[in-house]
Amino acid sequence: MAARILEYTACGADSGRLVRDIIKKEFGLVSHDISRAKYRTENGVTVNGESVRVNFAVKPGDCLKVALSDEMSGKIVPSDGPLNVLYEDEDLIVLDKPAGIVVHPSHGHYADSLANRLAGYYLKNGEEHEVRTVGRLDRDTSGAVIFGKNRTAVSKLMDQAADGRREKIYLALASGHFAENEGKVEAPIEREFSGSIKRVAAEGGDAALTYYRVLRQYEGYALLEVRIATGRTHQIRVHMSCIGHPLLGDSLYGEGTVPGLARTALHSYRTEFFQPFSGKKITVQAELPPDMRAFVVEYPV
Repeated sequence: MAARILEYTACGADSGRLVRDIIKKEFGLVSHDISRAKYRTENGVTVNGESVRVNFAVKPGDCLKVALSDEMSGKIVPSDGPLNVLYEDEDLIVLDKPAGIVVHPSHGHYADSLANRLAGYYLKNGEEHEVRTVGRLDRDTSGAVIFGKNRTAVSKLMDQAADGRREKIYLALASGHFAENEGKVEAPIEREFSGSIKRVAAEGGDAALTYYRVLRQYEGYALLEVRIATGRTHQIRVHMSCIGHPLLGDSLYGEGTVPGLARTALHSYRTEFFQPFSGKKITVQAELPPDMRAFVVEYPV
């Protein structure tokens, strides 16, 4: 079992503050997190090394520690595949996913997913973390993807996405000429039929909203910056296709592969979020890979 230790030293203004209030205010934990630390972890909540109740009043100089446990399931097989780490701290890691690799183990990909590589990375570094993703990318999509190192960090990052504080910016190559430099697509998305991997824009589906901006118009296609207000499966691909601008290389919603591009031209370019416990804003950028860069060689991305 791995544990993330949060630490706070009380100052003069903290005299008489209750441990419960400090944990909620300084660490941003909720009652459920506190209960898990207190009752499922040995010495989960301590002051100066001694276990205390959450109604314990601190005095200046007291050192409060909270241990967030994380039970290990051991379900993901570690692999030695290459890994491009864009950012890492005690609570999360951001990886640059190559196109053609699935994020999590699935049928036919039990040991060659990005999660398998991350499990191998943790093992090599002597770390014990459950492999938990924060958002996913399609197999063809490249770029930044976040993994949390503990349950609480993942929960907080998910909350940030729900309230708009965590944002992901994509770059895409879309076919055709855009009459307007920016726009939005608001259309519900659902499965084409039961069991199908293909999605369609249709009434009765799940609400979906996509914003796009043309960064550069080329002959027959454009480089777009895309932001999504919802996270539906294949959302960008479906929405761009339904307005007549399918992504280059998209064999499911467009015309398929094009010379020099053997996959859907979609890249998770930048992700912005707040560190789960310190609250510091973090921006991580994944450079455009060579296959897409070849189509926008004169654009500085």
